[in-house]
Amino acid sequence: MTTSSRITTLIYTLLFFLPACSTVPSYIQTDVVPADSLRVAQVVAIAKREDILKLEAYKSIISSGVADSDVVDGSMVVARVYCCGGMSKELSSEYVSRIFLYVKKDLTVGSGDFVEVRVGHPPVKGGQGSLNMITRVVYKYGDKSESCWWDPKNDKLWLRVTYCEWMTKEGWIKQHGLYPAWFKPAS
Repeated sequence: MTTSSRITTLIYTLLFFLPACSTVPSYIQTDVVPADSLRVAQVVAIAKREDILKLEAYKSIISSGVADSDVVDGSMVVARVYCCGGMSKELSSEYVSRIFLYVKKDLTVGSGDFVEVRVGHPPVKGGQGSLNMITRVVYKYGDKSESCWWDPKNDKLWLRVTYCEWMTKEGWIKQHGLYPAWFKPAS
């Protein structure tokens, strides 16, 4: 075996085993924008309690201080932050980058709604961490105002981001690069 083939074999072995050595962050406590900032996402699915209990996200919800009795049908949703399409559903940016969001009891959200999210973070040094939490519905699905949309408005693009007409006036900024997004930094 040559030196280069040994190095290649070592690299592939490390790539295979390294994920087992790390803790995967919960999709209900992470995002590609800074923790505690605001961003907008579109709800694509609403979870039932029985499904939430089976997910790793349930542990994060409870460890963040939410009582088990507050985990009810609709208290967690799946949302997309990118749109639309790709080579396949499993490889599309909207599927791979989906996030889980916690919904407080006093909010009612529906599939297709655009929601504002306070971005959470995993526990740090024994702390509780915080959840990706919906703060408000910014656009109800079917509303004729069209104040929020996928930007740019070109259906042929695979990586479009949520945008609402009021964002720039309210101090939201655009993140460029591999994970583009509009977000409002924590104040």
